[in-house]
Amino acid sequence: MSEEDKSLDLTGIGKLGSSIPDASWNKLVQTACDTFDALISPITATTTGLGRLIRAKFDGMLDVQKVLAADATLRAKEKVGAAGRKPKGNPKSVILLRSIENASNETDTNLRDIWANLMANEVLDNQVHPEFPRLLERLSSNDAATLAELAVESRKDSVKKATRSVVYGLSIMGVSISRLIEEESDFSREHLKNSNLITKKTGQWQLTLFGEEFLKVVADPAFEVTNTE
Repeated sequence: MSEEDKSLDLTGIGKLGSSIPDASWNKLVQTACDTFDALISPITATTTGLGRLIRAKFDGMLDVQKVLAADATLRAKEKVGAAGRKPKGNPKSVILLRSIENASNETDTNLRDIWANLMANEVLDNQVHPEFPRLLERLSSNDAATLAELAVESRKDSVKKATRSVVYGLSIMGVSISRLIEEESDFSREHLKNSNLITKKTGQWQLTLFGEEFLKVVADPAFEVTNTE
């Protein structure tokens, strides 16, 4: 194995499925631990007890979970920085804890990035409803793509922005957005309907108010800053 193959880039999670020598794996895990500490400390420094809760959760994880959690937290930190605005207030512990825990179990890069979006939005605005992490736990990449696909017809600027972000994020990760919004019904649409994210009116699927708000918090908050139309 070459030195390049042994790289410790935390975003290269695909390497977890290959054979990595013990020394390289141990170094990867240590890098993840160091990275996580450096990232989470500034976020939780002003929130009494939150840092200890998150650290205790992280310490109890398996090594592979620590690498995945560090990757998601790194993504969230980068999104916060790229958003170009100052965080408001203190993030809710339930949102950060559930996001980090779920990201640590998520080998799907698409969904791990969406968890990072959720964390970043909570750090920035402290407005993520506690129901949204529970809802995201029950969605697949295909469900997220379907939700974005059905949101393209929204007339609300905030929803359009969120939709562009989600569509862009999923597209660059290889998930197809097909723009089928008419009479089609499949498992994803039925699942999204049962989750109160979409409804069908006048023969077309569309977002509910609940779905609009959910889409906003799972979108990359830095999208319009770092991407052009």
